[in-house]
Amino acid sequence: LKGINEILTEQRLILGKYCSQLESAISEYAGVPHAITCANGTDALILSLMALGIKSGDEVITTPYTFFSTASSIALLNARPVFVDVEAENLNINPALIERAITPKTKAIVVVHLFGKLCDMDAVCKIAEKHGLPVVEDMAQSLGSKKEGRMSGSFGDIAAVSFYPTKNLGGIGEGGMVLTKRDDLGDRVRKLRVHGMDNNPYHHEM
Repeated sequence: LKGINEILTEQRLILGKYCSQLESAISEYAGVPHAITCANGTDALILSLMALGIKSGDEVITTPYTFFSTASSIALLNARPVFVDVEAENLNINPALIERAITPKTKAIVVVHLFGKLCDMDAVCKIAEKHGLPVVEDMAQSLGSKKEGRMSGSFGDIAAVSFYPTKNLGGIGEGGMVLTKRDDLGDRVRKLRVHGMDNNPYHHEM
């Protein structure tokens, strides 16, 4: 309550020092250099795809067993979700089926770490590297999950976090974050979340 009263008194309601503190804490926790807050998990997915340059006519491979926004974020950019079935034992995307779904129009792979269980990222990343495709981790349900000492969100090129109240780290209302180990994507997402604005107020590069 003390913290909330400070925010209300200062009226620093968008971004500001509290968001910066959260970004620093999650960046250190997840082991990635860039953690960028945004409005919600869906925006985190859209920003991730925009930063990767996904556009109309592109295909993005993903799982059919997930919350709607994994696929709708792709469709909102006028790209086409291409569904690859899941593994029966963990309900995550089956890496053995990914390669046959790749076409010349494929521009990214979006995995979902469902119920806190990480996908087989070694297999997914190996396929992605072979075909020159970036990997997006939808980690709305896996903040804090580890595999062989590595945190969810540190395997692919970019990752989307949700702070919806029912998620691992729930907020008061909506909230989201983009994680990335790539400096170019971190810079692009920071601009895209404020309508492409650079460090000069009301100067929009994108």
